[in-house]
Formats: sequence, C-alpha cells, structure tokens
Amino acid sequence: MKVIFLDVDGVMNSTDNEWLDLKCVDNLYTIVSQTDAKVVISSSWRDGWHKEPEMKHLDSAEMADLESAMQDLGMEIYDKTRPQLSGVMDFRGNQIKDYIESHDDIENFVIIDDLFFPDFGQFEEHLVMTDFDEGGLTADKAEMAVEILNA
Repeated sequence: MKVIFLDVDGVMNSTDNEWLDLKCVDNLYTIVSQTDAKVVISSSWRDGWHKEPEMKHLDSAEMADLESAMQDLGMEIYDKTRPQLSGVMDFRGNQIKDYIESHDDIENFVIIDDLFFPDFGQFEEHLVMTDFDEGGLTADKAEMAVEILNA
C-alpha cells in the first residue's frame, strides 16, 4: 500500500482560498490517480474527522468539506494518524513513524506538509514541502509526490 500523509493548512488551502482550495484538491487527485495511494490525515485537523460511520456526525465542518470535495473526485480519506501525546514532545514525524510501524503493508509513502517539524529529518526523502502563500499543493508539488510514491 502507498500512503499520502496529508497536512491540511498550507497544503489544501492557500491565499486563493483560505478554507479549502479546490485546485489543491484537484492536485491531490492527480497524486491518488497516478499512484493508487491512500490518504491518511496527519494534520491537527484529524481530530475533526472520524473513520467510523456512526461518528460522522461529529466531523468538523472543515473536515466534512475536505472529505466531500475528495469524494466528488472519487477519493476518500482512508485513515488518520494517532492523537498527539500530551505532556511530551510528540511531533508529527513520530506520529507518522508510529503509523508506519503499525501497518506493515505500507510499501511507500509521502508526507505533504507546509511545516518542517523537528522529527521530519528521518523522512527527508519522503517529504514534499508546500507553502500557503505559493498555492498550497500545486501541480509541481503533486508531481514531486507522484515521483516519490512511484519510485
């Protein structure tokens, strides 16, 4: 299985649309359609999304909008990383590492984020950095993600 660890702020939105930029959703579709990767939410927005159908009524408006826009293009959110541990320095890279270690069917992955967390160094060859001011997940960044996933 190929996995896209997806941040939301600065990736799926931009100065063009601060809520949800549909160009970014289209670029995510490019990645998914060319790699058959699963989308795993690594963003702090993951707290507002629930995999279980009986919990969907608790989804945040932001995550419901993202999920709906993805579904319009035939994509789905597959899963999310674990919650942040309280009382310790628990950065996004550790959450992704734990996800990878608990899913032995992951053959390749990409991390798409606009922030470089202190523990991302271990994943540098799997990292695509975006920028809110430069359009979030642009077509060029999507192509970088495709190259990583299909390597």
